[in-house]
Amino acid sequence: MNNQDISLKVKKIIEDVKKYGDTAILKYTRLFDGIKNFSLKDIKVEIKNLPKIDDVLFKRSITFAINNVKKFHQAELRNIKKFWLTKYNNIVAGQKLLPVESVGIYIPGGRYGYNYVSTLIMTVIPAQVANVKKIVVVTPPKNVTNYFLYTAYLLKIKEIYKIGGAQAIAALAFGTETIPKVDLIIGPGNIWVSEAKRQLVGFVGIDLIAGPSEVVVVADNSYPVEPIAYELLAQAEHDKNAKSYLLAFDQSIIEKVKNYVLSNAKELISQIQFKYVKDINSVVSIINQIAPEHLTLFTKKQNFILPKIKNVGAIFFGNNPSAVFGDYIAGPSHVLPTDTTARFSSGLSVLTFLKKISLINFSVNTTKMLSKYTSKLAEIEGMYWHKKRVDYGKES
Repeated sequence: MNNQDISLKVKKIIEDVKKYGDTAILKYTRLFDGIKNFSLKDIKVEIKNLPKIDDVLFKRSITFAINNVKKFHQAELRNIKKFWLTKYNNIVAGQKLLPVESVGIYIPGGRYGYNYVSTLIMTVIPAQVANVKKIVVVTPPKNVTNYFLYTAYLLKIKEIYKIGGAQAIAALAFGTETIPKVDLIIGPGNIWVSEAKRQLVGFVGIDLIAGPSEVVVVADNSYPVEPIAYELLAQAEHDKNAKSYLLAFDQSIIEKVKNYVLSNAKELISQIQFKYVKDINSVVSIINQIAPEHLTLFTKKQNFILPKIKNVGAIFFGNNPSAVFGDYIAGPSHVLPTDTTARFSSGLSVLTFLKKISLINFSVNTTKMLSKYTSKLAEIEGMYWHKKRVDYGKES
């Protein structure tokens, strides 16, 4: 199915959800998720108690991840100036930042399974830290496992809506009898979800239209072949359209990594591109052109590369770095710009949920001073009533 076909089908889904609400949700969930007896009572899942899970290491891991992500975004909030004023030419002006009232969070399914608890953490926590009052979580029905519900409970999410795909995005944008309408929709998804978000820009706030996962790995002979190969394969396994790039300072690294992949994960080799690079400037140029979601540096030259990188979602560097830690537990959200959009956009953060309001405070002297110049500019633009309004101020 080509992109035009998907676009037309998504448009129809959006129109149906807007017109028929829950009836359309049931229709498409039965069709796409293969649940023939899916009913209205199945859409909403209330989480009243902590689900029983015997996996002790999981419980410790998820608590540790939540703590890290929360600490990072709390630190981010402390470093955001939420109110400021300045004075110039008798004008007092400034800005204040306020959270959006409501947000819909989409948690996708996956290539190899579900339980995407990491995305739940990486999206809900920044919204909570920003003090968003209403958080609505939607996810495909198969995602709603005890692991998922356990994580949601720890995050104080009291209900989950078991819907996925374009129909979930449309439901959040317009609201249905069961699913609340929201002001902003965030979260990654497949091509159907991304297309729905694209078509609904303007009806509802959209964080970013995320494409398949991607990583650029820069390597020299200072690291063994295994971690380099693992790093490339880790992102490739997300999705059949995910992309991994190896930029190597030595041709032998490419041969070793390629042989390892062919021996251990042959099915993913087509998703990895290999390129020999001679110098740092060539590496930097390629990275800034690709503008990848993730950049991992397995090289002693990283301190020379880092200052020159302009376009990337997240950089992983230091000793034995990995984007996989970023996927789960490091702190910053793993919802990042893809498909070269790091040239002009950033990853999900507390700022995603804050809107800016401009403040302009007028005094008698301010109005008199501004009227003369504003009147002339309005006159030049042919704006009669604009001019009349400020001329009144001039006469006062």
